This record gives sequence, structure tokens and C-alpha cells, in this order.
Amino acid sequence: MPLQSSGAISLNQIHVEAGGSSGSQASINDADIRALIGKSSGATMSFNEWYGASSAAFPGSGENSWFQDSLSTNLPRSSSMSQNYSSTSFVQVGFNCGYQNDTTNDRIAMRFTGFTSAAASIFTFAYVGYDGHASTTFQAKCDYSVASGGFVGSVENPASYSPASGTYANISTSTYSPVWQWTVTVNSGSGTRSLSSFTGTAPKWSVRAGSSGTPISGPGSSGQHLSLQATRGSNQGPGGPGGFCIHEDMLVSTQKGNMTIADIIATAPPKIWSWNKDTNQKELVDLLEVKTIEHDNLYKINNIMATEDHMLYTENYTAASVAPAKTKENYDVDCAQLAVGQKLMKEDGTLEEITSIEVYSGTHKTYTLKTTLSNFYADGVLVDSEI
Repeated sequence: MPLQSSGAISLNQIHVEAGGSSGSQASINDADIRALIGKSSGATMSFNEWYGASSAAFPGSGENSWFQDSLSTNLPRSSSMSQNYSSTSFVQVGFNCGYQNDTTNDRIAMRFTGFTSAAASIFTFAYVGYDGHASTTFQAKCDYSVASGGFVGSVENPASYSPASGTYANISTSTYSPVWQWTVTVNSGSGTRSLSSFTGTAPKWSVRAGSSGTPISGPGSSGQHLSLQATRGSNQGPGGPGGFCIHEDMLVSTQKGNMTIADIIATAPPKIWSWNKDTNQKELVDLLEVKTIEHDNLYKINNIMATEDHMLYTENYTAASVAPAKTKENYDVDCAQLAVGQKLMKEDGTLEEITSIEVYSGTHKTYTLKTTLSNFYADGVLVDSEI
């Protein structure tokens, strides 16, 4: 917490605020102590200059000034905030963005998804870390003005639980809150219903530490326009399933232990255990994206249930799938053929011999997730992200 704003102040108090241990040796010219007030080495300093000084910072040291993906694109992306779908039956499109304080990793997590009633659900995650804000309540707001068009169906503009434009709300430490969601639904009649910010104010989010901290804002200087359109009529598309996935019952190995994909989506995702092929060891890495969809082309490889094209890693980090031709077709990746007798890479460092490969009948909910190392452990077996 910040140093006091009046009265006697000691070098030891200043040293502790800078991150040092109480009673350990320190001098007023130490770099970490000078950094609290932005002084250069050897500069003239007096103790009262440290009144109110704090090591707390948001964004933290070395962090981006806004939530970004691996390509340094400010988030949310325009592709997620622009959804257009038409069908002869039920039609729904939407966009959702929320925040959570991930106190385990000292960072604010953003989760967003653009969705339609036809395509896979895709959740994207991004983070901005902080320093020294262990007890701070963070806040978020969104400035927006979105107009509705058309007369069929219904809209959430935004959902009833979404804060009003320009209103800060406390960020939860246990779930994604606050959340802003806009949806367009047409389930009867025919025609088009839409939501658009092009004649209003593009959604722009701000996040701050406490009720008076300096906020960070984005995406960009003027936000990202929202465009949602749902049409019910005679035409079908765009939209449709993808080719990946792992069965939803397969647990993901995380820094908090094994978790279901539903729990990972619902809460600020912990770091994910992955395999670093360069260092030949396990590593905790960030979760970047989750995709979920239903599939009817699953196989059971020992106890692992996965689609025919999903790559598992066998001995010596060799990628293999039940149907390598499908893997090549869907992802343009060459891989080996999975076969009985091969050995799967396990999280505990052992190898598990494949004793059976069988069709797993029925339609099942499946998932895959993207990490910074493009792999993860599903029920203890190393599998590829494929996204």
C-alpha cells in the first residue's frame, strides 16, 4: 500500500514499499528506492518526497498498455464484433466481453466471444498484469451507443446485466463480471434484425485500479464498431462446424489442477501446462483461445476421446492422428498415422502404449484450446491445439 502522506517516514518503510525485506540493508540511492519517485542516481532527495509513494502499478512493469493478442492487435477484434448469419429457422448472433481479476497471477483477464447459432463458439482471452495491487478493487466501464434496426425478432442492447454506457463497475475476482453482451435473435417470421454502432458510439472499454486510478482504454483510440445482423428466410449461411476437437469430458491440466473446459471458460483461466519442445520440459503458459462445438466423428484411443483429425503426440514429440489425410485437409499439417503399439506422451513424463483405437459413436460436445506453445494435456496425454 502507499506510504503515509505526512509524519515521520523511515528508510526501512521506503525499502519495504519498494519490495525489500524489513530490516535488510538499503540506501536512499538504491535503484528500486529511487524508482518510487522517479529520481536518477545521485540526485538530491529528501524523505518527504516519498510521501504517498507506491510500488503499485497498472499496467505492471513490462506489460502492454491494452489487451492484445500474439500479433499485438488491440482486442476485441473487429471480426468478433461483426457477426452476420441467415437461416430458414432459428437465427441468433451476438457479442460478449467481460473482465475478471485473476489474483493468482496478478493480472486482469479479458474474455470475449462473437457467436452465431450455427458456428462453433470461440472464446478469446487476453491479459494485462499489475504490480502491488493485491488488495485493490479494479473497475471497468464501456462507452457505447448502439442502434437497433428491423422489426422482426428481438435484441439485447445490451443485456440487462450489462452496465450502462460510461458507468464503472467493480471487476470480480471469482467470475467474469462486469460483462457486456449484445444479441440479435429471430426465431419466427421472416426478415432481418440488426444492431449497429456505426451511427452512434463504437464500444470502447476502460479498466482502472481502484476508483481513482488512471485508466487504460481500448481497443484503439476510438473503440471498435459493433455490427450484428440476423436474417430468417430462405437462404442459409455463412457458418458451420469446424474439424477439431477433444471430448468435453477430457480434463485440462492447469496450475490449479485438472479442470473441465466449462470451468475454464466460466472463470479467469489459470495457466495451462504445455510441453516446450525446445527445452524438453513442461511449462505453464497462457491460454489464448477456446473453441467448442458438437462432433460425430470421434474415436477412443485408449481412454482419450478425440476427433479423427485431432493430433496426439507420440514418443519423441511425433504428431499423429487417426486420419492423417483429414488432418492435412483441415489444417494443412502433415502428421503420422496413429496405430496400436505406439506410445503416447504423458504429463508425468512416462509413455502410454496404445492398446486400442475404436470408433466412439454418437454426437458429442468437444473442445480445443490454444496456448502459447500450441499444445496441452487432456486427461494427462499431450495433444495439439490445432488452432
